[in-house]
Amino acid sequence: MNQLNLPFMPKKEQKRRPYTDKYHVIYCDPPWDYNNRTFRNQKGNDTGAASDHYPTMSPQELIDFGDKVKTICTKNCICYMWTTGPQLDISLDVLKAWGFTYKTIAFVWEKQRTNPGYYTMSSTELCIVGTKNAIPKPRGSRNIRQFHNIPRTNKHSQKPQLFRDLIHQMHPELNKIELFARNDDINWDVWGYDAPTPIALPF
Repeated sequence: MNQLNLPFMPKKEQKRRPYTDKYHVIYCDPPWDYNNRTFRNQKGNDTGAASDHYPTMSPQELIDFGDKVKTICTKNCICYMWTTGPQLDISLDVLKAWGFTYKTIAFVWEKQRTNPGYYTMSSTELCIVGTKNAIPKPRGSRNIRQFHNIPRTNKHSQKPQLFRDLIHQMHPELNKIELFARNDDINWDVWGYDAPTPIALPF
């Protein structure tokens, strides 16, 4: 099998956990490449480009990554993918390339911090959801709210733990993985450059 050589692959020195089975639930915050565009906070201070904080991937790299994602998905699978307004059209292309059909917006995160935008002041990120064939079963909680007002963390682009917990509540019995993960979680397998103990996926 050809090995990937992408910037967001887990580091060689990271301790790997064995891969055992395919996943019903995929959760990810792709390392979007904004062409080195920098961002400013409310005080006007430059927070740097995403690539200043972690390795990023181009839209084409993320689309091509779909060939690998498909190898770890069950027949019925669901994907939760974080995106931003400027990347929404690309996100839909990536979701489709990974084998999923877009369904709706799962979560809206109000970060309680605004950034200057080209049209309006930006303060939210979106988590879109797509399915491959049917929603995997058994399902858990069906009363999860879409909109959440949570202060942004200090780590660039890191998403609140709450969202991972909510997805677990919706799919408590299913095999789940977070791609491009920043930290470990007892209920999830994780994979990514920053993941302390990533799964040794078969690519």
